Amino acid sequence: MLTTKQEKYVQGLVAGLSQRKAYIEAGYSTQGKSDDYIDQQASKLFANTKVLTRYNELIEEHKTKALWTREQAISDLIWLKEQSKQSIERDDEGYVRQGTSTAFVNTIQELNKLEGLYPSEKQEIELSGGVQFVDDI
Repeated sequence: MLTTKQEKYVQGLVAGLSQRKAYIEAGYSTQGKSDDYIDQQASKLFANTKVLTRYNELIEEHKTKALWTREQAISDLIWLKEQSKQSIERDDEGYVRQGTSTAFVNTIQELNKLEGLYPSEKQEIELSGGVQFVDDI
């Protein structure tokens, strides 16, 4: 069983805070302490078996939730893509309606993003005068 401060510390870490920030926000005394001292204490706290065990439990819970959400998103996107494709091929007799084609293209783009086929949201384009960043190429 963790203390209240230890639980807050672990919750902060799982939420993405640094060890130092999680230590401070958990309510540990840091007034007049150097950053090095706080970092050492936060690191020592993270090495505590109970704290580390709780951290690993929460990370596993988040992995499971994230995996399910990703799988469900992919499944739904594939369903929408197939429905759009069927609508174009069968129902619209090959005529491509704007709404249907937009849905089809958007689902393909989202699936590619989920699968990591797009390197990043922002990409650099080299121009003669320097580098420009462009969103969603």
